[in-house]
Amino acid sequence: MKIFLSVLFLLFISSGIVKSQNFVVKEKGLFEPQNKKVILFQDSFKNGLILFKTKLQVNTDGTPISYHPYDLTGSEKAINTIGNAIAVYKKGSDKNLCLNKTTYPEALKVFEKFRDSDFETVPEGYSITWKNVLIAEKINGKEKPCIIKSGEYKGYFSSATSLSNGMSANKGECDCDNQVNPLKVPSLVLAGGKDNIVKKFGANLGDLLIAYNPANKKVVYAIINDLGPKTNLGEGSVLLNMKLLDRNEFPKTRKDTYKLATGNDIIVAIIPGSKNYNTKKPFTSENINERVTKWLTNAGFETENELLEFIEKNKNELK
Repeated sequence: MKIFLSVLFLLFISSGIVKSQNFVVKEKGLFEPQNKKVILFQDSFKNGLILFKTKLQVNTDGTPISYHPYDLTGSEKAINTIGNAIAVYKKGSDKNLCLNKTTYPEALKVFEKFRDSDFETVPEGYSITWKNVLIAEKINGKEKPCIIKSGEYKGYFSSATSLSNGMSANKGECDCDNQVNPLKVPSLVLAGGKDNIVKKFGANLGDLLIAYNPANKKVVYAIINDLGPKTNLGEGSVLLNMKLLDRNEFPKTRKDTYKLATGNDIIVAIIPGSKNYNTKKPFTSENINERVTKWLTNAGFETENELLEFIEKNKNELK
């Protein structure tokens, strides 16, 4: 009798009877900096989905056109302002001058002087943090921000993503080809901080995810490619936001980039623990689509419509 029941259960699984309806709420939490509810769903096979609703700001780190040493405000050449790549502090203070509109012009002047010294000397009374985003190169024994010296990206800073393509060769100048390029790969920035509720529920760098815009029904499969500030739950790559907003024109300046910020109702479903699921490198939009599609099928979502039904059914639980 036990054997018969086991065989019957296996038949149920193989025939698709055990489906996405098997996902139930395992735990709820709150992303306190923005008062956003986060829900962890899990099925009987320990497959998980972390759902939350948010506004997606735009992340450009990882593309060579993100920052330019002679267009610090992103007005002509760069698609972002240097203030999103650096931090400038007065000695004795822990306040980043780049984060305040009143002090940001002061931060720009400090960085301009640092640049004009060929990145040799930080103006007296200040400190600058730049290695978190700008890729370093060593010249005469001293680390400086790497500026691309040839090709279509000549003159731009090279910037990094926390997730790399894992390349050992052909990385491109300043390792720019080893970054998960936000203009080519739909990706999400995971909020930082050790007590982050999303991290507590198992989300990590390299995990796969689904982003959904209820306003136009656009669905995008993506990957977590970077880590960001602990106060912001949502920041998408240029391509992720473009796809969610159904736009085709890439930004040319900072203003264009900022226009790609979404509304507040984007629903994100992170697949915790999926970073090693059928991993293929370098990361591309195509192989991410393949991986997410296969995971969803194995988790019982036979079609994308079933996934959307699941999200629509549970979206009112989010805020």
